[in-house]
Amino acid sequence: MSDFPIIRPLLVGILQIEKSNFVYGRHQGTKIEAPCIMFVIEINGKKIVVDTGPCNPEKAAQYHGPLIQDESMYQPNVLKNNDIDPDEIEIVILSHLHWDHCSNCKIFKNATFIVQKTELQTAIAPNELQKAQYEIGFKGVIPPWIDVLPQISTVSGDVHDFEKGIHLITLPGHTPGLMGVAVETERGLYTIASDCVPLMENWYGDDKVSHIPNGLHIDLDQYEQSFKKLRDMGGIILAGHDFETLKYKVYPHE
Repeated sequence: MSDFPIIRPLLVGILQIEKSNFVYGRHQGTKIEAPCIMFVIEINGKKIVVDTGPCNPEKAAQYHGPLIQDESMYQPNVLKNNDIDPDEIEIVILSHLHWDHCSNCKIFKNATFIVQKTELQTAIAPNELQKAQYEIGFKGVIPPWIDVLPQISTVSGDVHDFEKGIHLITLPGHTPGLMGVAVETERGLYTIASDCVPLMENWYGDDKVSHIPNGLHIDLDQYEQSFKKLRDMGGIILAGHDFETLKYKVYPHE
């Protein structure tokens, strides 16, 4: 058994979305399909889940927008088809608390959920324009992370070696408490960048800027520093909503 972790990206839904929502100031009017991805990090027989994906399509259509999720993408089925028992998961890392990253938490009955303290504070009282992302303010709707509130454990700032070779990295900008996960694999560093880098286009930039922020953001100055942090870290970026991330079933790949 290898002492190095591996990363498995799992498709748990497909957003039908305006591309400019992801790429600040660009591609207005262009519609795209963008995957929602649950990541599973495996090391020494232990499995750590990163993000739990979106709600069902009916709820998404009512409160957020179109979402494709057939039976093969439904989170319990995805886990079963990958020989993962949710009852055996001890750790779930939530990059942030937007609806498409933290729904269905309750299927992990025995897990501790790791969230940045700043993100939890924001999710309780978000600004008016971004309430919907946190599912705050809808009559009769309770944010999905509330289901596991007693299981939530907060961290503040970067956490080196949260598990051996697995590091929690603060990447604010999209949200105040967005958190990436940097994984030291046998073939180098891979960083699950979540919505700091929703599409690889955000990371590659264009002829105007080195990196393009998410269209939905809270602080562009913080965002710029988060991009710099990722550059300084080096390694390979795994985007949060890009089919490119699903090109391989496991990272590092052959």
